[in-house]
Amino acid sequence: MKYSIKTVCKVKPKRIVLMTMLCLCYLPNAIAATQDELEARIALLEQKLLALSQESNDLKKQVIESNKQLAQLNNHLQKQQIVINNQKKALKNSQKAVLTKQQPPSNPTQISNNQIVLVNTPKADTVLGENPPEKRSFTLAEFKDYIKDEIGFSYNGYFRGGWSTSSNGKPKNYAEGALGRFGNEYGGWYDLVFKQKIYDQDGRRVDTIVMIDGNVATNKAAGLFNTQDDNLMQFSDIYLETKGFVPSFPDAKLWVGKHSLPYNEIQMLDWKTQKTPAGGGIGVENLKVGIGAFDVALVRADVNVKSKKGVAKIDSNGNEIIQHKKEEVDLNELEIRYRDIPLWKDATLGVNARYSAPNKSKIQDNVSVKNAWLGSFVLRQNKFFGGFNQFTLQTATNSVASQLANINTNNPEFASNSDNDYIGTHTGGKAYRFVSEGEAYLSNDIIVAHALALTSGNDVYSYDLNRPHTDFTSFKSAIRPAYIWDTYNQSGVELGYFRQKNKVKNKTYVEEGYKTTLYHSFKVGKSILSSRPDIRFYVSYIEALQNDISKFDFNGKDHQISFGVQTEVWF
Repeated sequence: MKYSIKTVCKVKPKRIVLMTMLCLCYLPNAIAATQDELEARIALLEQKLLALSQESNDLKKQVIESNKQLAQLNNHLQKQQIVINNQKKALKNSQKAVLTKQQPPSNPTQISNNQIVLVNTPKADTVLGENPPEKRSFTLAEFKDYIKDEIGFSYNGYFRGGWSTSSNGKPKNYAEGALGRFGNEYGGWYDLVFKQKIYDQDGRRVDTIVMIDGNVATNKAAGLFNTQDDNLMQFSDIYLETKGFVPSFPDAKLWVGKHSLPYNEIQMLDWKTQKTPAGGGIGVENLKVGIGAFDVALVRADVNVKSKKGVAKIDSNGNEIIQHKKEEVDLNELEIRYRDIPLWKDATLGVNARYSAPNKSKIQDNVSVKNAWLGSFVLRQNKFFGGFNQFTLQTATNSVASQLANINTNNPEFASNSDNDYIGTHTGGKAYRFVSEGEAYLSNDIIVAHALALTSGNDVYSYDLNRPHTDFTSFKSAIRPAYIWDTYNQSGVELGYFRQKNKVKNKTYVEEGYKTTLYHSFKVGKSILSSRPDIRFYVSYIEALQNDISKFDFNGKDHQISFGVQTEVWF
């Protein structure tokens, strides 16, 4: 809408005056209202400003705390990165060592066969990032042993076997416990040992151990377990072994179960000077007492004994026969050894004693079982011309003394055979034995191993003749010189000779024989007695000069030519 000057001028003067007065009255009120409102608003703004200031302080504190947490997180991430880097380096180093072992280097003179594996193992009380982790180094072999010990399981053992024949049919071994084993041993044998760690903490360790052994016939294809084919198996050890449980003896071993103190084998003659087969028992080994170590064991080894009084029965032909019932008699054996007594340089002495005590019940008056003793002195000289030599002097009574009178195996056991039979009349007989075994390097290329046993006794029961009150003397020997071509090849000869004389009621029985075995051996290591595996190619001549005791023959002849190959392995 448009207004002209004329229109404005038409407004009356009274109205103009009235409007001016009204404006003058309203202006002070409006100004006053505006000041009050501003003051109120300012007061409200001050309150909000204080509140905002308090919130700002709180926010600042939160920001500072967040910065601290971020710094800690960043530090932790850096530590984790250090751990990851160290683990990557350790894995890379171990992989390099394994690859180097598997792939021979192009320049073998620059890298040692004994590779090094580095393993980073930080200390438990070390803060990562402040100090670097402790670094340990292992050879590859040590690293394998470390892993094996960490897992705690091991499987090891022994076996032997091979092929053989003779110029006169089936080859027959003759008096291998008197003439030596090379070219005079045609069967197979094995030992399998399983060990599992079940506890290892605070200096205490517990292992379960199971050992299986037996014989495997090598002349037939089928290997079913039976006695007629000479395929046998037994659990010779099932026991729990501990370390660190004997007070004041942290290195002592305490074991419980089917086990006994360690055997000592004369390798070349294949029998033991120390052997106590056990059904079950308890033992403590390696008690450090004085200048030596103390071993003690208490074991069970019950025997089957024929009754004195027999029962008359009529056989199918109408003849009267006397049958003797077998009774099982409780037998406990206590064995004590004090060993590793230092003498002169590299020489030690051991003193051993064993007592076998039958424990008949009140209703077993019909059987007779005698107790028995075994005593031994063992002198070992290490570093003997680069090898060793061990001398054993022993004495035994009753059934143990009778074992020393055998032509073949001479294990000092209480029972007469592996069926746990107690056979014969024992009236306090005694036997004495001197044994020497060892090997020596006559030069860098010539090594000689030997085994020698001199034994005599009186009033013993002869298991070979089945006669009581027997006096005897015996000489058993085997010597094996060899030429060392290198670490993996040896050529040599084993010569064996023995003679035994038994005298019963003024009648003399003589057994005598000798053996010559030529062989070449593929092996690992230069030692004859302590290095395996071994693969032997051989030809052997054995002759029985006299056989009054055994009545032995080689398929109708008194001699035999055999040849073959045999292996022995420890693993």
